[in-house]
Amino acid sequence: MPRAVAPPDATDTSLRQQVYESVREALTMGRFAPGQKVTFRYVAGVLGVSLTPVREALRRLVAEGAFEMNPNRSVRVPLMTRDKVLELRDIRMELEGLASAKAAMAATRSQIAGIRRAAREIIVARNRGDGATDRQKVREYHFAVYAAAGQPTLLRLIESLWLQTGPYMNLLYPDFISSSRGPAGRQRLIEALQTRNAAAARREMAEDIRRALSYVADLADENGNIAPAAPTAVTRRRRQPAGAASFDLHAN
Repeated sequence: MPRAVAPPDATDTSLRQQVYESVREALTMGRFAPGQKVTFRYVAGVLGVSLTPVREALRRLVAEGAFEMNPNRSVRVPLMTRDKVLELRDIRMELEGLASAKAAMAATRSQIAGIRRAAREIIVARNRGDGATDRQKVREYHFAVYAAAGQPTLLRLIESLWLQTGPYMNLLYPDFISSSRGPAGRQRLIEALQTRNAAAARREMAEDIRRALSYVADLADENGNIAPAAPTAVTRRRRQPAGAASFDLHAN
């Protein structure tokens, strides 16, 4: 008779998901540099977990296009070209514009208040020159808008695109950020959510993405390659399951 397979332990499954989400969030907030090599053992040491959940998380992220697999138990953040950034820009404009339009029709008062709070926190972080918190709050602002759309499949697609562009958001600092029209655009988007103006919400979000990723694309050299920018070292405290620690990433 075939041997019975024991069901996965709930704690083990939760830990694997925690590792995956921690690395994924670090990617979308620019805590890895383009081209950076990341070993399984390094991530396991940072999170205080065994190699098994790390191996599974990184392989999952390779499948999603966030990493490239190396032969020596490591992965690498893919390098980017102008053409690839422009492709991702156009896709993100469509999908995130759609999510913003959907949010304008579905967002609750509480959700809009949360989006407004995140927008204010971006300004506070930017004014004190706190780039790490700035990027964290930018992510919170965007995904608060997308979550308000109530479209889980669309949200997952957007998350997968952010995995690919996140490491390049460091290139927006400091020049693009200092000259950005972001605060006014975010205020207009919030007003569109309040008035249920789906067309305006779509337009403001798409324009935000167009300006940022067009700026990154224009940094390409004559061969179309975009030079990496090292991420700022960040330590973020969060509640962890047993055996995991806060994520503190530095370029290797």
